[in-house]
Amino acid sequence: MRSGETVLASYSSRSRVMLRDGGGIEVSWGALSVAMGRGEFLGFAAMLVDAFGCEARCGELASCPCGRVKRCAMGEVSLSHNGLTLWFSPDEFEEFGSLVVAARRKLADLASPSPLGVPWKPGDGGAFGLN
Repeated sequence: MRSGETVLASYSSRSRVMLRDGGGIEVSWGALSVAMGRGEFLGFAAMLVDAFGCEARCGELASCPCGRVKRCAMGEVSLSHNGLTLWFSPDEFEEFGSLVVAARRKLADLASPSPLGVPWKPGDGGAFGLN
């Protein structure tokens, strides 16, 4: 882990969700790591929450602009994110989803970065910029 990075949720060093230095999110599950922006991650996590709340035995459980979650007749869960599709057993899907949802909660608790950049401090060389 590099300076400026924050572990949002973790089961192990290979299964975790990280907030990267630049504000991006990295979701790691085993040997797979997927990087996404904060907004995309929030949509992805919301999709997983919807999938957990869905009562359907099979078929599409939830979707968002970046992916979808489906359950097949045998109980396996298919999770698609952009061009990537992962298959989970029901227990694995619950573990993965719980990890992402826990990371979403922690991300909400962290202070968001200033949308305008570095705040002005008195003594920065004057009250007005050259722009």
